[in-house]
Amino acid sequence: MPIFGGSSDSEDERTMHQMTKFFNRQRSIHSIFGGGKFADILLWREPKIAATLAIGVSVFWFLMEVVEYNFITLICHASMTSMLIFFIWSTASDFLDWERPMIPEVVLNESSFKELARSFHDRFNRMLSKLLDIACGRDPPLFFLTTISLYILSIIGTYFNFMNLLFIGFISMQTLPVMYELYEDDVDRVLSKLARKMRKLYRKIDSNVLSKIPRGTVKIKKHT
Repeated sequence: MPIFGGSSDSEDERTMHQMTKFFNRQRSIHSIFGGGKFADILLWREPKIAATLAIGVSVFWFLMEVVEYNFITLICHASMTSMLIFFIWSTASDFLDWERPMIPEVVLNESSFKELARSFHDRFNRMLSKLLDIACGRDPPLFFLTTISLYILSIIGTYFNFMNLLFIGFISMQTLPVMYELYEDDVDRVLSKLARKMRKLYRKIDSNVLSKIPRGTVKIKKHT
């Protein structure tokens, strides 16, 4: 008898017609990412901020990995360059009648940090809860898919250092969500077919291998 109850092929076909969203989600990509400014940046609805962030991170990665700058040296050189620019600008404004640079009292207000921390906290808890739910075996196809994905990621990690992995992860976050939003129907169709094949594969493994593993009876300890 199979360990997990599986549906028939006809049920899979009906599920295919019913499931129009990836993982049968009901919300849009924008709402999944929080629906705020963070989601706007990831989905390039704030193109100036998204482009500035992408260019800045790319330049930082180039200086660290290609030019092989030391992090402390890079921070010191960037600080000295900024201070020199502001010094020349402020000094020249007195002689050339330029407008003096405006230095804001608060660059990032407290609410921005609180919103970022709250967003990270909520997403981390949801991700951890989802991983624990998958680990409990409530969705066997998703369990095997997650395990394979983590194994592939571990192999990739042996060929890239931490900085390169962070850069690849950032570029993926900046490109994959917006690409998925643009080609959502096509991607959902392909992923639905892949999910159906994974369920069929799992049912075969379950019926041919897992269900044949002998299980001992659970002994109940009697208290006297």
